[in-house]
Amino acid sequence: MRDKMAVTRKHQDAGDRAALRRFLRSHRIKTVVGPGGALFIVDHHHWARAWSELGLRRAPVRIMRDLSRLDPDAFWKRMRALCYVHPYDELGKRRGVDALPASVMGMRDDPYRSLAAFARQSGAYRKPPNARGDFRWAGFLRERIEEDMSSIGGFALALTQAIRLARGGAARRLPGYCGGAAR
Repeated sequence: MRDKMAVTRKHQDAGDRAALRRFLRSHRIKTVVGPGGALFIVDHHHWARAWSELGLRRAPVRIMRDLSRLDPDAFWKRMRALCYVHPYDELGKRRGVDALPASVMGMRDDPYRSLAAFARQSGAYRKPPNARGDFRWAGFLRERIEEDMSSIGGFALALTQAIRLARGGAARRLPGYCGGAAR
């Protein structure tokens, strides 16, 4: 998330408000309209958190679905069917939807999701079509990498292992797998 804050800060510091608006629009927060008209973020949570921490009070959204007509039980059932909700904690443990934070400020960092994202950005695999794929990659790496990622050196070592694993045969069934060569 720090990298998202740094990128946004560069756009803020440039002083070009139109360019900042274009940048924000290019990273619209994907949402679903739920019961009572509430918006539920289904993708770009980290952008939303970064922007909130930087003091931005408004952000562009893209409404993926309007499920406002559903009662809460039907809403969460539909969200699961659409692969729009992934109630996993920072340790990769599945939780009930009641454990989801009320806002992005309550999100906890899952180091394996970050590790997977950095491996993807390094070309180890292609972006999966939905967030479920991101969670699958994080789970795959969580089962295989035991480095202490709290230091730069530990994270770098874990990233080297993640890239190697993502290009290996054990990852073949994961979404975005592209084999031994970076693409």
